[in-house]
Amino acid sequence: MEQGSALSRRRFLATTAGVALAGSGTFAGAARAAGAKTLRIAAGEADGPKGTMDPALSTADPDAARISLAFERLVILDDTFTPKPQLAKSWESNAAADVWTFHLHSGIKFQDGSPFTAKDVVYSYKRLLDPATASPAASSLSVLDPAGIEAVDDATVRFKLKSVVVEFPSLIANRFTYILKEGQPADQIRTQGIGTGPFKVQHFVPGEDPSVFVKNEHYWRPGLPKVDVVELRSIPDSAARIAAIASGQVDLVWDLPRIGIDSLEKNPEVKVVSVRSPFVLNLAVWTDTAPFDDVRVRRAMKYVVDREKIKRLVVGGRGQVGDDDPVAPWVRYALDEPARKRDIAKAKALLAEAGHPNGLDLELFTSNVTPGFIELATVYQAMAGEAGINVKITKTPEGEYWDNIWLKKPFICSSWSGRGADDALSVAYLSDSKWNETHWHRPEFDKLVAEARTTVDATKRGDLYKAAQKLLRDDGGAIIPVFPDAIGATRVNVSGWKLHPQQYSKDFATVSIS
Repeated sequence: MEQGSALSRRRFLATTAGVALAGSGTFAGAARAAGAKTLRIAAGEADGPKGTMDPALSTADPDAARISLAFERLVILDDTFTPKPQLAKSWESNAAADVWTFHLHSGIKFQDGSPFTAKDVVYSYKRLLDPATASPAASSLSVLDPAGIEAVDDATVRFKLKSVVVEFPSLIANRFTYILKEGQPADQIRTQGIGTGPFKVQHFVPGEDPSVFVKNEHYWRPGLPKVDVVELRSIPDSAARIAAIASGQVDLVWDLPRIGIDSLEKNPEVKVVSVRSPFVLNLAVWTDTAPFDDVRVRRAMKYVVDREKIKRLVVGGRGQVGDDDPVAPWVRYALDEPARKRDIAKAKALLAEAGHPNGLDLELFTSNVTPGFIELATVYQAMAGEAGINVKITKTPEGEYWDNIWLKKPFICSSWSGRGADDALSVAYLSDSKWNETHWHRPEFDKLVAEARTTVDATKRGDLYKAAQKLLRDDGGAIIPVFPDAIGATRVNVSGWKLHPQQYSKDFATVSIS
């Protein structure tokens, strides 16, 4: 998914006892002592010594939260995944859609008071493409030619692309494309990044809680931000997260489990919010590794799934059924077809054809690192067993999962933040994707996505994306039974916060505390 390492429930409960939650060390405590209005937020993924503020290397949820506090992008996506301006005030393309020009807001300053200009945009994008940076963004932004990124003047940036990309503004509204101050060294960006965002970092040490951010006095949006200090801590254990918001130890959480929150919904001091989300909860197999290298085995593993039952048991009914396609049914260019129905007889027949008439023994790796992983593994184990697929579940510690299991084991639980069609198909399934967790390499799929990006006619473009989805659904190594709703909560004295269906997109500038 987009990842991290660990803070155990035991450590969390120990550090949240009494005044200890005010901060590790003097940073948070000093802010409170000065009478500052402080917002305490909690990320749902584990954090650790690999934590970063560098947008180019952002993978974990705490990373995304820190980055959204300090940095901004040219373009953002609203909750319908429509591109909207942020640092750019407008944009246009040439007729062929292979040259895009962005016009920037004027008068914006970085947190150190220096002016934001087009040169900072050029620097930030070229850095993402530089092999020395080793950013996962390089593959999804491969259409960009570093030599074709230029500052026309201080307020204008031009991108000359290698090929046509009709929806280029959406393509660059991703988790990596935040704008940095030109020339800041990478080691400083990691812990002391300077951006144009509403808050500037006061204290961040990877692996240490909390991270502390203070109001940016140079912020360009009038009247914002509305709090003086933001404290961010990582609470990967869902029960501890629920307890923290219920007791008032934190003010805001955005990643709650979909089951087990009934008491929270009845708590008069808490507001629980939910939104339909294209967040992907999935199982992934390596398609180049036996027995998963046989498409008949992969299809058998998909036919054992009762998708409505998984929706009910794994996410408490809070979600939408999926069909092994990462593009959620309501997202533009999604397939408009009914999901695959469970068929145990067909699963058994496919296994027999593949040379496994007596079934299969498989090992599935999972963890509590993401809400729903354990439940998904357990329910799938029961369903698969009816077809003779015997699944051994290996549960691993939260702090080890993304580093030692994901991309390193052939059958795992995984998850992905919600995306539009192109990004959902690209991030984990293009042959050259750095995060190709299923080892699925299909030149015909790559070609369909590439052609869709260059097709001006919207109907034809949609047909290409849909053809790519069908190929992935029927041949790929992803089992995607459900799109869980996003669930978050605030204390009742918190206002101005909107839960975004894309987990890594966050805006805390408008949040206030009474």
